Amino acid sequence: MKLMTTVLGLMVLLLGCATGSSPEEKKANANKETAAALQNIYQEHAEARRAVSASLGYLVCTGNDNYLFAASTGGGVCTFRSKGVVEYYRFATLGAGLGLGFKKVAFLYTFHDAKAMKRFREEGWDAGARAEASARYEEDGGQVAANTSYDVGGVKVFQVALWGAAAQATVQGYKFWATDFTSDVM
Repeated sequence: MKLMTTVLGLMVLLLGCATGSSPEEKKANANKETAAALQNIYQEHAEARRAVSASLGYLVCTGNDNYLFAASTGGGVCTFRSKGVVEYYRFATLGAGLGLGFKKVAFLYTFHDAKAMKRFREEGWDAGARAEASARYEEDGGQVAANTSYDVGGVKVFQVALWGAAAQATVQGYKFWATDFTSDVM
């Protein structure tokens, strides 16, 4: 079990990050990854483009979710855009419930309330319950509830599964933190 947890942790580090040998390269890769993720979200959620246009700021993330029996883990990179300024974030997720699988995900948070945006920047936490089954390879595959959207407290959230396969029912928490990529290990 410990070996499997270590392997999953390494997969998160290797697949859920902006790579590069300098902070500038990591920022360029984060911009590229999240721009592609945003286009996927726009394809799956017609209302996402309007939500971005009407928002005070928006966060686009791409990363991985791993599910192994009673635990789920994940992580990745995000860009936060507000008033023409770009900030970079990392995220990690940990959850409990039932699940099995691995998938690459993209999600978008659009902030329509200044208090909600401030709370995100200062605290960087999000939590939710989720049940879904998804299998996707390139454009093939089906999903049940993997492409979700919801509106809570002035924040609209949109999610898509980019590839992978997973079945899970979990309660997950997300922690976001700002980064300038100078102290990242990847």
